[in-house]
Amino acid sequence: MYTVKENVSKEAIEEFIQRRQLTLDVPYQFSLGLFENSRLQGILLYEDSLWESRMLQKKVMNVKFLAANSAGQLKRLFQAFYSVRQMDETDFISVRVSAEDIGAAHVIQQQPSSYFVGSLLKLAKPPSFYDKTPPFFELGTPEPGDTEAICELARDSFTKSRYFQDPHLSREAANKIFQEWTRNNLNGRAAVNIVAKHNGEVIGYLQGLSRGDESILDLMAVKPGFEGKRIAFHLLANFIEQPETQEHKTVTAETQLHNVRAIRLYERMGFIAEQSYYNYHIWPGKEAK
Repeated sequence: MYTVKENVSKEAIEEFIQRRQLTLDVPYQFSLGLFENSRLQGILLYEDSLWESRMLQKKVMNVKFLAANSAGQLKRLFQAFYSVRQMDETDFISVRVSAEDIGAAHVIQQQPSSYFVGSLLKLAKPPSFYDKTPPFFELGTPEPGDTEAICELARDSFTKSRYFQDPHLSREAANKIFQEWTRNNLNGRAAVNIVAKHNGEVIGYLQGLSRGDESILDLMAVKPGFEGKRIAFHLLANFIEQPETQEHKTVTAETQLHNVRAIRLYERMGFIAEQSYYNYHIWPGKEAK
């Protein structure tokens, strides 16, 4: 007989992940476990995304990790989670599943209000040095007066992202997410902020995070009209060469699988693909078309 329990112990989660030879590389807030005769058969890790909820004026939940010993068990576990989200009037659920886990992807796709919003590729490399000098622009730490120009650059710079692929989110709402995401990073969330300027004009920026052994490329954008001028290369090289980055074992970046230009840049700079994911948005109160 199956039972679903909240607040699964960290030890039980780690034992399940090790037994399945999986990797847990994301933080989470809450856990939901499927048990059979006191043995953990499946785990769902998630968070209440307060920041996204505030930005979109909607109640948002993010499923960070989902795995079970069988597709049937995974379906049972997710349906228990979904039922609670319907009752607490969650507007939408963001789910990321490994592209290798066909069973999990199938379960999510079967939800009546599920939308596929893109594939994600994670790449990684150890820190290194490039010793390259930007040809016609300067790189440095943003000044307080650069904030609005940098946030404005975020507008329409991330149209390949999952927010822009969701039919229930307007372009205005998706842009607001990235502009405020950028602003939060400038206000202290990011460990590293770098701006590219040409004759005093902001033409690009990069923001990086620190999480355990990883230095993470969080956001990077180049101003329209300046693409193809190696600005992204020099921003990324400068980020990797930062003392804060060099202290980490790996530098990681994530991008959409259809963002061929970004993937080519990362590969030229020595990044290697590690994992791919499918992203879904599920709207419990709406019917998928």
